[in-house]
Amino acid sequence: MLKFRDPQSNIQLAEAELTYKEAVNGEKSLTGTIYSNDEVLHQMERGWSVMFNGDWYYITYVAPTDGGNSITVEFDAVHEFFFKMSKSVAYGTLKDGSHTAKEYLDFVFNGSGYSYTLLSQVDAWEKQSFGDKNRLALFNDLISDMEMEFSIADSGRIMITSEIGQDLSTIVRKGFNLQELNLEYNVSDFVTYAKGFGALIDKDDESKGRYEAEYTSPLASVYGKLEADPITDERFTKTASLQAALKKAVDSSYSISVGISLQELQNAGYDYESPVPGDYILAVDEQLDFNQRIRIISVEEQYNIYGERISSNVEAGSLSATKQKLDGSESNSVVLALSHATEQADNAVKTANGKNTSYSGPNQPQNPREGDMWWYDNGSGTSFMKQYTNGEWVILIDSNTKQNIEKAVDSAIETSNTYTDELNEKQVELTNELNDKVTNGEAVLKQEIADRETGDSVTLQAGKDFTTSQITSYDTGMQSRLSQVSDGIMAQVSATNLIVDSSFVNALVNWTVSGDVAWKIDTGNMHEGVRVAKFDNGDTVFDRKTATLTSIPIYTMNLGGTQFYASFDLYAKSFGTSAYFKAEIVQKNSSGTTTKTTAIGGSFDTAMSGWANYTANITLDPATTQLYLQFTQYGGGVIYVSRPYLGSVQLQKNAYIAGASTDNSSTLKLFNNFFAFGIQANTGALIAGINGDSSGLNIVGEKITITGDTTFIGKNFMDGALIKNASIGEAQIADVSITNAKIASLDVNKISGNVSSFIQSNWNGKYGSTTIDANGMKVDTNGVNTQFGSSGMKLTMAGESVGGIGVQGLTGKPNTYQGLTFWLDGNAEYMAWGARNSGDTSMNPVIQMSWYRSNSAPTGAYAGFNFDDDVIFNKGVRVSGAAAAKLAFSTKTFLGNNYPFFGNEVLNAGLAYGGTTTYLISQSTYYNLTRVISALDSLGAVKIPSVINSDGTVAKWFNVTL
Repeated sequence: MLKFRDPQSNIQLAEAELTYKEAVNGEKSLTGTIYSNDEVLHQMERGWSVMFNGDWYYITYVAPTDGGNSITVEFDAVHEFFFKMSKSVAYGTLKDGSHTAKEYLDFVFNGSGYSYTLLSQVDAWEKQSFGDKNRLALFNDLISDMEMEFSIADSGRIMITSEIGQDLSTIVRKGFNLQELNLEYNVSDFVTYAKGFGALIDKDDESKGRYEAEYTSPLASVYGKLEADPITDERFTKTASLQAALKKAVDSSYSISVGISLQELQNAGYDYESPVPGDYILAVDEQLDFNQRIRIISVEEQYNIYGERISSNVEAGSLSATKQKLDGSESNSVVLALSHATEQADNAVKTANGKNTSYSGPNQPQNPREGDMWWYDNGSGTSFMKQYTNGEWVILIDSNTKQNIEKAVDSAIETSNTYTDELNEKQVELTNELNDKVTNGEAVLKQEIADRETGDSVTLQAGKDFTTSQITSYDTGMQSRLSQVSDGIMAQVSATNLIVDSSFVNALVNWTVSGDVAWKIDTGNMHEGVRVAKFDNGDTVFDRKTATLTSIPIYTMNLGGTQFYASFDLYAKSFGTSAYFKAEIVQKNSSGTTTKTTAIGGSFDTAMSGWANYTANITLDPATTQLYLQFTQYGGGVIYVSRPYLGSVQLQKNAYIAGASTDNSSTLKLFNNFFAFGIQANTGALIAGINGDSSGLNIVGEKITITGDTTFIGKNFMDGALIKNASIGEAQIADVSITNAKIASLDVNKISGNVSSFIQSNWNGKYGSTTIDANGMKVDTNGVNTQFGSSGMKLTMAGESVGGIGVQGLTGKPNTYQGLTFWLDGNAEYMAWGARNSGDTSMNPVIQMSWYRSNSAPTGAYAGFNFDDDVIFNKGVRVSGAAAAKLAFSTKTFLGNNYPFFGNEVLNAGLAYGGTTTYLISQSTYYNLTRVISALDSLGAVKIPSVINSDGTVAKWFNVTL
């Protein structure tokens, strides 16, 4: 379901298939077909936009199609940045000559509503007549000149850099996660040599010539000298930079375009990082003998009407031919990486029902679902067919079933023969046993002598086992761990169940919820004496939406080992259409990227008749720094969860140990150069305790209480102190340095020296943007200077005075005649009152009232005051001159209707306006002026009498043409 917005900002939802394209040049575009919502299908035209991945895309093409029984609408859309920048013009031009990249970019972006960040260094260069075009055309021109790339960040800021993307470890391989790979070789432009000419060495003496450089590719030794057209560019003022440009042109003259189609494997249990434009990945197709590092140029993804991605096509370009030649050994490095990445995916095959999976191989599959099949083969000829039932792999049949029956028969025959042989061997065994006792006695004697010299070996081993041990209490749900490393001893007492507040004792205070419909505590229901979390969308439409319930992160620095076990209880009472539920242990690295996700019990989409317990084994990824439990409901339904568990102790089926209600644990660490003991948070930070090393001792705690007399020797530093009673009679302080002091009452007369300079220097030093001098106070922020002086506030931008707000008298009036003035300086062009749209807190304010000079009014505005919103006159308006009466803008009621009126202040002379009629008002009489003028309009030439004789004849008249 996509969100569409009409020109009046009304939101409409509709189902649509979608194709999303993103490219290195910053392109973000959509094409799609809409199938539902008549208001969208029948009304979509100019000014509409569509939301995708949190960004608005402006629709640029609409094509309705009448299919007989239904109407569909095809559309194209571009990201709002490209649309708005293409519809906004940067008027004026920069002065011809050399400018920095910042000057060019500021000219383009100022007033656009967008901002940018330039992440790479660019030398200044010259352009002619730069400006008077739409901002997008100017921006693309600069990107081409700078040879840069750009991307649009989530905040809307434009990030400009030499190369976007990152170098990933992602591998795509034909037959694994690569459906198809197509190659196109660019042979016609291939060259091995280029020569270039830069700027004049001496502008005043052209006889000295220009900067010159040349470059020959290493491939010239193979293919000969193939020359490119020479490069002539005045911007190159150094030979080195010119030669670098030549090298780039030659090395990129031969390239390979790669088209690949990726296959989705997440449902088969394989997680891989999807590449985005600019990223480097490794592509492998053994049949084409292609094994190269390539760069993603564009990605095109197709989504169905449910918002699910159904295909992904990638256009990529490989490294240049020179790079391939010099780095030819790179292809050999992927063999080991591929073997691990493809191990599960090669063995995972979806069964016919589309839900269960069949596995083969010696390794136990990770994250199986109920009913999955596993053909175990240990490589030595022994195989078993197993099925995952009630959380365990159960053998159904093995390849040795027939042999086992035959062996049982042969075993009975061999038993009688073996008994006879055993009697003969018994005599030999007794003889050998006597000899062994003599030999062992000698060995025991030697060990006793050695133990007395070096210590008892059994005792030493027992001591070693004790100092690296863990004790768990099932009654209290706590565990203590004692570990000895090469240079110290560590002890910790923490909860066995690592999930904080797993029993929801504090409701959801220690959990994070998200979604339009949130998880809640079911106050009227308990499960096995433990509180229950519930999801129920009720009457709220929740199709294709998600709601999550997430535990507090657990940091691996506090964990011992890499193997953990998870379980929870689930009662899925009902599911909506296409809805399902998942419980997962999510692992993340230090940068917040997901390293591994393990499902507990798989995916659930069928209603249950009661509670069930599900378990999973968790192995920490080496890069994981934190992990957490997450319950996710996709779509509507009624779901109950309870008794979640994660710990290093494997519980019996349906067993449960409650987690602590807080995420704290006690710790003791003793090393030869460091010690610490106290209470630590799950981040590893000590929140109450003592630690120390050779540099000093730290006491940490929200509140520290010391009883008894206390003596401090040495320097004491206190960030803050509240001393109840202190008496310093006649203290002699030779020299004191106070970095920060709060004094309730200070007698300034007791301070010697220049008090004003003391206060001024402290203020100016602490706040670099704010200074105080004899003229007042100045505040500098991003090029805007605000000065508070004797008459008010003055604003200056980029060194040019704009105007201000201040107190001002009037000429001819006494000094006591004062008022408040908003004034504009002579170099500034306009004043305005603006307001952001309702609910908007980030875009530029929209001008509602403005005043322009006669030579500075923009297109669509006029010199003087301009009103861009409704204006109401609640009192009469005076006019210049000697007239005493006022004009009125009001409402006049007559003939049973309310009409807008313009006339005198008492509303008895003027004009009133109806839908199509104008009335002339005089006292209480209302003349239909429209009807009079309409009647006269068609008469043509008429004679209007001006003098009439007594006999009724006309003496004089006016000739009038109507």
